Amino acid sequence: MEAKEKKFEATVQGFALTVTTPEVVVKNNVDQLVSFIEERVKDYDPAKYDGDADRAKKDRAELNKGADQVKQVRQAIQGLNPYGEVIEKLSSAEKLIKSGSDALNEIVKVKENEEKEAKRQLIQAEWDSKKFDLFALDSVFNPKWLNKTYKLTDIQKEITAIMAKAYADLMAIEKCASEDVDVLKAHYLMCRDLSETLAYGEELKAKRELAKKESEERGERLHAERIEEQKAEVRQDSAEATVKGKLAGLVSDALDLEVEPETNEYTITVSVSDTQLVGIKNYLTMQGIEYECRELQF
Repeated sequence: MEAKEKKFEATVQGFALTVTTPEVVVKNNVDQLVSFIEERVKDYDPAKYDGDADRAKKDRAELNKGADQVKQVRQAIQGLNPYGEVIEKLSSAEKLIKSGSDALNEIVKVKENEEKEAKRQLIQAEWDSKKFDLFALDSVFNPKWLNKTYKLTDIQKEITAIMAKAYADLMAIEKCASEDVDVLKAHYLMCRDLSETLAYGEELKAKRELAKKESEERGERLHAERIEEQKAEVRQDSAEATVKGKLAGLVSDALDLEVEPETNEYTITVSVSDTQLVGIKNYLTMQGIEYECRELQF
């Protein structure tokens, strides 16, 4: 029984391909196609372009189209009858065309990168012309600006808007912040986010109040601890004075002499209010103690 024929036609880069089963006919047609492609790809050698990116880009598109056509042929043959050897040859043909396209792509990339760098330089010149030094262009650079479809006039408008917003935000910080204005402005220039900066200002204020409270509580705590230490010193000094007084009395009684208590000069530094100072002076005077009072200057 004769094999039932299935047939379809395709054109690959000018090569008219007719595929008909059985397998022998398919192989012959595919062999002719592969030979045709091998010769045609040679015409796309990058050495023949001499850096002509526009021509390379045009021919790269042709090669990509050819690779898609071969893929369609391969998929169609797979649908007719899965001939392993034929499919493998078509896959190799696809890769051959793709390698030619990739080689031309390098030429295109060089040209595109040169154009992007030239445009970047124009954008940098526009930025520099504004005499704006609050932050660098790189920190706000939009990669989309380098696209060919992005007009330089639109980029200029966006740069002007970026700078205007920065000035407006800094003025807003000056109006809203009663403290740490310079700190908040510096913070803004790092993050360029007004809402985040104002939130940081609120957090800074809360932390400052917390630190102030801790300082006051620490001062009170240390003062209380020092008072307790002084009380202990007074008790110790009082006990020692009592012992010395008793010894002096015993000596006086034994020798039948009047022994004057020993006196010394002391310097005591205190931190007091005017009212407390008056009280201290009054106490010393009532005790018959001479004193000299000098206010320390810091």
